[in-house]
Amino acid sequence: MEDSNQERFRRLNRPALALGMALLVVGFACLLPGISSGAKGQSGQATVVLGAGPLPAPACPKLPCLAVGSVTGFQARTAATNLPFRVPESGEITAWSISLALPSNRQRSFFNGFFGSPPEARIAILRRLPRTDPPRYKLRRQSPIRVLTPYLGQRVRFGLDRALPVQPGNIVALTVPTWAPAFGVTHAAKSAWRASRHEGRCRSPKDLRRSRPQQLPGSKRPYGCRYRGYRLLYTATLAPQG
Repeated sequence: MEDSNQERFRRLNRPALALGMALLVVGFACLLPGISSGAKGQSGQATVVLGAGPLPAPACPKLPCLAVGSVTGFQARTAATNLPFRVPESGEITAWSISLALPSNRQRSFFNGFFGSPPEARIAILRRLPRTDPPRYKLRRQSPIRVLTPYLGQRVRFGLDRALPVQPGNIVALTVPTWAPAFGVTHAAKSAWRASRHEGRCRSPKDLRRSRPQQLPGSKRPYGCRYRGYRLLYTATLAPQG
């Protein structure tokens, strides 16, 4: 059964093997700045939205449909900014948002079969371990998982009942236990994201199926896969300390 699934993956999604994620269908888009100031938090200071700006249109149901699955990842670079999800100052992450495509029933069935169902996501706070190459990150904390099925085709913002404390240099990543159609294409050669996969295990259907997100607090994982020309469609709201 696994061999037949892999053959179906190759037949329907040959471009996906080069991207290192499941593809059925094209969205594409604009460039985005890394961070922006927003409304004031409870402390009276302006909040900071990591990954803010005009986002690429999420792919699906046009072809190819792009989804990220079974991984923790973060945007390492946009055309304008290096590490747009690196926390600039101490504070708390109080909310996060995700922009979701609306896959067809057939596309949803494929992703459910390949990665599991239902589509879901959460955010994670990572700290890079010094002098590691490929970089390794420790999972410090994470938000509750949100089921995404009711929000397909929308951009949705999730407030956090318990804010996540962060320190300068932390990375706010997106964890996808199953799959999420929160993925766009850019024309920026510098744009790239990193995934919690081992170097050399970035592309084949077998590697993608065996990939697992980083969800154990305190765990340390290599982020050895870097994919260029693509954008994870999420943001995180930081309320600075003080």
